[in-house]
Amino acid sequence: MDTAAVILSVIGTICICASSLMKGKDMRIILVFVFLANVFVGSSYVLTGATNGMVSCGLGAVTSIINYCFERKNKALPMWLVIVYAVAFVTVNLFTFTSIASIFALLACLAFVMGVVQKSGKQYRIWTLTNAIFWLIYDITSLSYGPIITHVFQSSVAIFGMVVHDRKKK
Repeated sequence: MDTAAVILSVIGTICICASSLMKGKDMRIILVFVFLANVFVGSSYVLTGATNGMVSCGLGAVTSIINYCFERKNKALPMWLVIVYAVAFVTVNLFTFTSIASIFALLACLAFVMGVVQKSGKQYRIWTLTNAIFWLIYDITSLSYGPIITHVFQSSVAIFGMVVHDRKKK
């Protein structure tokens, strides 16, 4: 099962890296990649038995779909929906709380919520980097080694995207 978890994480890595490399003028493309990344990485957590990661990624996939629908109709996300996202992630993480590692999953989820409600690639990359750092800590403390690959690359590519797209040009 470890090999399958790593393969799923690699596919998720490709998707999340693609999301961080998009310029971000159209969040719809970013959200498609975020959805796919959550499906694949969430599946790898299923295989490693990391409950918080599995459930959080499932909820992440759902929020990505909802946000995509709003983006497609060119409508702003209502603040109440962002609050519902945050409450849902907190609730899910409290129900699946198993160890101190669960705190990092919760913090990663809240950073995810902040990331997917952004209107530009620049702000998305800042929050995705924050999200990846918290997931890395969760992966290490929950012994979920497959997703570590995803989150190391996610961090690296978010930083690369910041350098390429977000730095001030002189």
